[in-house]
Amino acid sequence: MSELSISPPYSLFRTLTCGQAFRWRVDGDTAHGVFAGRPITLRQRDGGIEVLGLGGSRERDRLFSYLGLDQPLSAIEQTLGADRVLRRILPSTTGIALIRQDPWECLVSFVVSAFNNIPKIELTLDRLCRTFGDRLGETAWSFPSPDRLARAGLFELRRCLLGYRAPYVRALARCVDGGRFDLAAPAAVAYEEARVLLLDLPGVGEKVADCVLLFAYGRGEAFPVDVWVKRAVERRYFRGASKSVRDIQAFARGRFSTLAGYAQQHLYSYERARGREVRS
Repeated sequence: MSELSISPPYSLFRTLTCGQAFRWRVDGDTAHGVFAGRPITLRQRDGGIEVLGLGGSRERDRLFSYLGLDQPLSAIEQTLGADRVLRRILPSTTGIALIRQDPWECLVSFVVSAFNNIPKIELTLDRLCRTFGDRLGETAWSFPSPDRLARAGLFELRRCLLGYRAPYVRALARCVDGGRFDLAAPAAVAYEEARVLLLDLPGVGEKVADCVLLFAYGRGEAFPVDVWVKRAVERRYFRGASKSVRDIQAFARGRFSTLAGYAQQHLYSYERARGREVRS
């Protein structure tokens, strides 16, 4: 067992359950998942996160970065708190960090997420990993590589509950496996150019592109807009007036700059939790 140091207000639970990633199983202060090809368990304790199942210091350093533990979260939330809306929201959402995912897994995950709900996304990705990934333990599988999905049959993919997304996932895998898309390319160019590169891929729309830019490539100016975020921005900043997705994104980037992605996560998490409370 090893331990990663953390600083307040970091919350492992909120970071892993706010819609950034879909393969962690979180129960209170404990999370089970796969990292660096190993099944691992994380437990948040006072001042640190216990890590079970990981290898050497290099992997721990990668996990430290992946979990967003190298981000100045206290200063970020202090800056966000200058905004009148986020000042009221932050007490309910504090501790969310932006994780830095593997671009391939993130890309496929958010193509799967389009017009989908989180339980179904999680189930689909679990079946995809069980069918096309490598078994790592009794209950853990690796994420399928591009070449495995490039060779998959559509019938097999649809059995993983991909539905109409099956051809997109296979076409996406063939783009990466065949060298027509370099997963490192979006990290090497400006935000708008990176966005264009992603939008040219099968199954990637504006929301998916923004999610991948934010959660895999660390582009903090990205502001993914789904129904929850659109509702939150219209209600809390525009007194309920309808706004286009592009208007909302321009507003967010102008208001929050490179912290737009953080603002999005707090708005999304708060609005989604509020929606569940209203329905219950």
